[in-house]
Amino acid sequence: MSTNSDVELVQNGLKHQIHHTKKQIESLDRAIAHIPDATELQVKGTLLKTYASQINGHHHFVELPDYRQPATKLTIKLDVTKTIMANAEDYFRRYRKSKRGRNTVIHNREVAAAELQQQLARQAAFDPADPEQVAQLKHALIAESVIHTHVLHSSKAPEPAHPRRFYTHDHVLVEVGKNSHQNDHLTLTARKDYYWMHAGGEIPGSHVVIHSNHPSERTLQEAAVLTAYYSKGRQMKRVPVDCLKVGQMHKPKGAKSGLVTFSGPARTITVSPDPALVHELREQEDQHDPD
Repeated sequence: MSTNSDVELVQNGLKHQIHHTKKQIESLDRAIAHIPDATELQVKGTLLKTYASQINGHHHFVELPDYRQPATKLTIKLDVTKTIMANAEDYFRRYRKSKRGRNTVIHNREVAAAELQQQLARQAAFDPADPEQVAQLKHALIAESVIHTHVLHSSKAPEPAHPRRFYTHDHVLVEVGKNSHQNDHLTLTARKDYYWMHAGGEIPGSHVVIHSNHPSERTLQEAAVLTAYYSKGRQMKRVPVDCLKVGQMHKPKGAKSGLVTFSGPARTITVSPDPALVHELREQEDQHDPD
């Protein structure tokens, strides 16, 4: 039998969840509005590549005919230490990165909008006089971390308090998040000079932190395998893994758990998600654990 306190708990939980999702959508809308148009970067790269043979010497900028508006010229900034073709490739690289970032934010906005519609429908269908529905919704909101309780009776085993831990063959600790909340905590509390990894190509997966500011190539490769294995790309033959410094990571205000952005250059390491190596590194962890 449901109590008045359970009904109020569920009603407040539904309101809080909807409010949070609306704030998240507002934040993503602002992010989309402030992302520059990547097309301009592509045009500049194309123009530099087209006119490369006609540009002599090193310049801080050049003015080239804009094929979109033949009567006008487009001013393009250059890195004087690089060739024209290298500058063109820089613009193409920035274009691809900006496009990927924009697509990711737009996708997250679409997901949040769909979640909001589901939440509003659930709120509209809620009948506080139905004890069974109250109990089901209470349990669902607890599972979604909207309602927090000290004890949740469940047959599901409690999650360990720390992320998955492994040691590479160079004896470097690598931590792998188990869920979105743990991913956030792992990424946002790690030392800024440590290395961070995540499956590339918008493949969902765990956040991974390498506890070293100068990991060897072997450690990077082994951590990349862990990253690939603990991602949705586990069944793929080859998985791209993004590698950068923790200090490059940022948490957008109002973003959902596990969602982070980064700035600056990132390295991509492509590996096979080898379960044998994962097992071997887990044994390495057992050797370091005094318990």
